[in-house]
Amino acid sequence: MEKLFSTVRGAGRPMVLVHGWTCDHGAMEPVADAFSDFECHLVDLLGHGRSPKADDYAIERQAAAALAVAPERAVWIGHSMGGQVALAAAAAAPERVRAVVLLDPARIAPHQKAAAFMAGIGAQLARVDIPSMIEAFGRGQFVRARDPGEVERLVATMKATDPAVVRAAWHAVVSWDGVAAVGAVRCPVLLIAIDKAINRPADVARLNDRVMTAQVAGSGHMVQFEVMDQVEPMIRRFLEINDLLSHG
Repeated sequence: MEKLFSTVRGAGRPMVLVHGWTCDHGAMEPVADAFSDFECHLVDLLGHGRSPKADDYAIERQAAAALAVAPERAVWIGHSMGGQVALAAAAAAPERVRAVVLLDPARIAPHQKAAAFMAGIGAQLARVDIPSMIEAFGRGQFVRARDPGEVERLVATMKATDPAVVRAAWHAVVSWDGVAAVGAVRCPVLLIAIDKAINRPADVARLNDRVMTAQVAGSGHMVQFEVMDQVEPMIRRFLEINDLLSHG
């Protein structure tokens, strides 16, 4: 198993932060900043950032690689594709994952319009210049960023991802069986969605009674860069309700 790059921020109860498609651990730094009272482990997924490439980018493979460098009994927070990875980790190793927080996750149980949109992205990836397409895609994930510099850094990271990894990881995102994974999870889950989410919160909540849902206002997909002031109290309330603010 290839070893992922991982960096640690803060001190306290363990937390694993997992970025989305074509990003790296830097995409989760706003979360680490908000949870500096936790020991935040930020990982680069296979083929992303400083982690090695692989011959397989399936979500389950990414989850296994993340589990190999993750602390025991941690809360996992995943954005977009990282949400899929966090759920897969919880389903595969319930003794390792105390809870999962999904920040506008990628495909789990998408509604028809969202599924068509994602199919369209896949078709584009097969025929267009990848860096140009990724730049347009990345910029389109914001409503109004608080720091334009963060947008530029994020887009630069996304554009630097190997086109072969971009395509293979997207295939992994759209082919993953999210319904089965959510149904298999036995820990508390918080889904934080945006207004125009791929997964309607009620649809995901119906899959498992352990799923709690919330929705932010005025944000695009990159919620951690736009409305972390809304996201942080939602997560802390979720942790409090589930008695997850202790080391137990």
